[in-house]
Amino acid sequence: MFLRLALLLITLISFQFVCAQQNEYRGFVHKNPPNKLNFQLFPNPYTGGKLYIASAPAEIKNIMIINILGEVIFQTSTYDSYIIPQNLRSGIYIVKIKQGAQQGLSRLVVP
Repeated sequence: MFLRLALLLITLISFQFVCAQQNEYRGFVHKNPPNKLNFQLFPNPYTGGKLYIASAPAEIKNIMIINILGEVIFQTSTYDSYIIPQNLRSGIYIVKIKQGAQQGLSRLVVP
């Protein structure tokens, strides 16, 4: 009986240690990796016209709009803070932006 209790206690302590390490690792990964680009899209949901992109770096933006099937629907490079994507149908898209060594993803909704 004592041996089972000891094994159970060791198992619980090991499990808690592993969970604590994983949580610490996840916290580190999600903080802000140096190559992650933070940007905002507006208006979102997008109804047409200009789609504004707010990001800190002043470098050229390489922008791709990808549908849920993984097909590139729109692609451009610009220094401007907006783009005018043509012919976006209703749906959910992924916007991928690269600026220098940084890149980021965001969801775009078209009603």
